[in-house]
Amino acid sequence: MLPQGFGLRNTIDLTGIQYAVDDLIPLKLHLEGSTVRVPLAAFMFIALFCGFNLLFQRTKLGQELRAMGQDDHVAAIAGINVARNRVIATVISTVCAAWGQLFFLQNLGTLNTYSSHEQVGMFSIAALLVSGATVSRATVGQALLGTILFHTLFVVSPLAGKALLGDAQIGEFFRVFVAYAVITVALVLHAWQTARRARR
Repeated sequence: MLPQGFGLRNTIDLTGIQYAVDDLIPLKLHLEGSTVRVPLAAFMFIALFCGFNLLFQRTKLGQELRAMGQDDHVAAIAGINVARNRVIATVISTVCAAWGQLFFLQNLGTLNTYSSHEQVGMFSIAALLVSGATVSRATVGQALLGTILFHTLFVVSPLAGKALLGDAQIGEFFRVFVAYAVITVALVLHAWQTARRARR
């Protein structure tokens, strides 16, 4: 609450739960005089989610969702209950996204009350598309590769901006431009391919 007793703060401090998952299995490495936290528990949870996703895709429901993703009209003609499966897919993806948001917030340590839910979605989409995933198809490997590439961009772009132009903020502008440009190009290509397929 705000000091006057009504309304919500824009930012909430989460120091009480910061690194709660990361520190479940505490492991710290000492490299060149600095301490590096290794989040073993977080890696284990991520591996668990990846395994669940791979196993789920091999189930009957997973195959039906894949067919719906390629063409829901053809899936409906094949006898798949598209409306029911769409609800199930929305529930499963929302639950997984909620867990992802919890991991994101416990790492960040602060909650933007009004816009925190928007940040993680944009980062996730950009990370997927950077790895070569398309709007209609993405794999677990592409998600992991995209995460590594996108976080590398976070580290490299300010350093590159500082080294090339003498201002780290220029590198940050470049990173934001790349993230949004990748999403835009992917959506434009998807729309173009869909229109081209419809004309045939």
